[in-house]
Amino acid sequence: MDSSRLRTGELVAGIGGLALFVFLFFDWFGGGAEVTGSVVNGTATLSHPGISGWDALGGDISGFLIIMSGVAGIALAYLAAAGQRVNIPAPRGAITALLGALAVLLILWDMFAGSPTLKIGVFLGLAAAVAITAGALMALAEDGFQPLVAVAGGRTRAVSASAPAATPAPPPVAVPAESSSSSSGSTTTKRAAAKKPAARSRSKAKASPKKKASASSRSKSAAGRKN
Repeated sequence: MDSSRLRTGELVAGIGGLALFVFLFFDWFGGGAEVTGSVVNGTATLSHPGISGWDALGGDISGFLIIMSGVAGIALAYLAAAGQRVNIPAPRGAITALLGALAVLLILWDMFAGSPTLKIGVFLGLAAAVAITAGALMALAEDGFQPLVAVAGGRTRAVSASAPAATPAPPPVAVPAESSSSSSGSTTTKRAAAKKPAARSRSKAKASPKKKASASSRSKSAAGRKN
């Protein structure tokens, strides 16, 4: 056995089981008035003896279940320290938690439906049963057991069905080949138009000397006529 293997839940359940067996020796309920001694001799005394947990719970099924909850708490801690578990298809600590919860309910029932005189032992026994239940639930949680899990469907499915469908993104627009050809044609047209004025300016530049020569010949002939 290795006590370092004990986790918090198993330790709490084991201590609660041991405490429950100890508290069963305490007085749980009042047993009424009891006269001891002799009334004639004047030695009579009136006492109110209590009923221990063993006497109060030992004769019915509820007492058996309460005692079994203490045994289950001690067994849970012992098996954890020994590195073993009971080979049953149930999470470790589930049976201990169930017996502890039953013990809590049965003790509460005996407190309200039993003797009207309650002693300190019944409150201590109730606290021990609560410790057994809490320790077993802590052991279940430490093993990753979840009592409630989310279920697909219901409100979640209704919300998903009422949600509007997402609109797909429009595909990228492909540039047609004609636009590229037209753009290339417009570019060549612009280049040709740019070349034509340059050619015209060159032809004008070539024609200007000829005009100057004809003008000079005309002026010479006019001077010869005058002479």
